[in-house]
Amino acid sequence: MTTSVRRVLIVEDSLEDRLLLEVAFAEQAPDVEVYSVTDGAAAVAQGLLQDPAPLVVLDMHLPHLAGWEVLAQLRLHAGPSLQVVCWSSHAHPAEVQAVLDQGALAYLEKPVGLTGFFDLVETILAL
Repeated sequence: MTTSVRRVLIVEDSLEDRLLLEVAFAEQAPDVEVYSVTDGAAAVAQGLLQDPAPLVVLDMHLPHLAGWEVLAQLRLHAGPSLQVVCWSSHAHPAEVQAVLDQGALAYLEKPVGLTGFFDLVETILAL
């Protein structure tokens, strides 16, 4: 798989989902560096770095700071060039539209099983 993405930040509080996504990236795109954080505050801090990851995979249901709040902060600090793919197990149509209106690249549903995560990574890298 060829991709222009070289670094990805995963923002996910579920250890299982985070590990499955990391494994899927390692298998599908081994040349992509993957970083992970478990909460919105850490994601915002990463967005403030001098050279933040150009792609963020953002869980919408995080403790302490909701995904839409994280997206707003990332947009404010990192600007429109940052690509954010939102994901959740429980996608509500109004929430999907709201994050797309905020500039998210896509809103994807969390898959079940490792094969689903492989497919998800292919979808993310093709966006």
